[in-house]
Amino acid sequence: MVNDADIERMKTLERRLKVLLAQPQLLSAGRIHMLNLDTLRASLGPAWDELRDRVHSSADRIINRHIAEKDVQFRSSDGEYIIVFATLSRPAASLVCAKIAEELYRLFLGDPKLADITVSTAVGVVDGKLMFEHASVADLLSAVELTVEADGSVKRAAVPAAPSTAPPAASAAAGAEEPRRLKLSQLEMAQIGTMYRPLWDVGRQVISTYMCTPVRRFPDGTSVEGMAALSAIGEPQQLAKVDIETLADTVEILDELFRNKFRLMVSVPVCFETLAARRTRQDYLAICHSVPDYLRPFLVFEFLRFPAGVPNGRMSELVNEVRPFCRWTFLRVECRQQSFASLSGTGLTGLTTMIASDRGTEARIMEDMNSFVAAAERANLKTCIVGITSTSLAVAARAAGATLIAGDRIGRAGEIPQHMLRFGWQDLFLREAVR
Repeated sequence: MVNDADIERMKTLERRLKVLLAQPQLLSAGRIHMLNLDTLRASLGPAWDELRDRVHSSADRIINRHIAEKDVQFRSSDGEYIIVFATLSRPAASLVCAKIAEELYRLFLGDPKLADITVSTAVGVVDGKLMFEHASVADLLSAVELTVEADGSVKRAAVPAAPSTAPPAASAAAGAEEPRRLKLSQLEMAQIGTMYRPLWDVGRQVISTYMCTPVRRFPDGTSVEGMAALSAIGEPQQLAKVDIETLADTVEILDELFRNKFRLMVSVPVCFETLAARRTRQDYLAICHSVPDYLRPFLVFEFLRFPAGVPNGRMSELVNEVRPFCRWTFLRVECRQQSFASLSGTGLTGLTTMIASDRGTEARIMEDMNSFVAAAERANLKTCIVGITSTSLAVAARAAGATLIAGDRIGRAGEIPQHMLRFGWQDLFLREAVR
């Protein structure tokens, strides 16, 4: 049923389209483009209804990252986007759209058939409606590759970050008043490192695994770790660079420890964006292939930033990419998620979740842990609970049936993982007594 908000939204879009139609220079320059997600919707099948909101959210994020401040984008219908470029030529605008479509489709489908995905360019108006010409993403990207091969280098002008021609004086004046956008500097990127947090195997009463966690340090000496450390990285290439360097550094440390007769397992984080895109996945897997056979039984991969509702087949595909190089695979999820049935049979070993370190809400946290472990067990998955900051939470996690637990109550993160350590409940209480 169409509500008043939907009607008002369509009227707004109609008004915006009429404004575009009144500017023939945009049509003649080929600056109005349309992205249609029908192919993605058909490929996702029944999962589309569940993933629709996430697809739209991802599309908005990807589009806004690729277009300039003066460009305009809006969704004209379910799975259909109009993008109006302020200054780009038609070839450059088409290429930007092709890149957007490629990134979005790879995010949800892995390696889609780019020949089946089209970018449409408005070329005229008939009876008040825009007429479009269509080109496949494969053809647009191939044309760029041929140009690169002929010239011997990539021409940045094909996808400029700023207009290549001087804007009118009025536009320049308006642009001078626009707020500045902050970007993560190289200095800040250099401050994103890694530390290793001990994981306690509750059943075996041993600390045998160390969780490699990203850490972002600030000039005042404070720091954040885990997902919070990665939140400032918006570019997928930068995120992949962090993932690749983390894996390489961890394997080198593990190899050195192994040669010194240390026996332990290490959990390495890798983000969805790194594995979902073909180019960055290939770079990441290149490091995986170089991991020696004798170290692979000591590696655990933890998948971060995976969107909820990833199709079973897609999850299985990404898990199977790294399974030959490790012992276990864990997926980071929200603690309050109640069902993991869709993850059964994907090849995942278990689930990791982070709980809040708030003593005032421990009763609710304990209930969440019980529900989380029970839901994971129904899907035959192990569980790892991170953020255990008190003995009461450790006892509650054990009672819930958690496989692994971590947090300051178990042990603080360190620069280098330590030797496997026998660690019983008496050790936990004695450690508390000393503090």
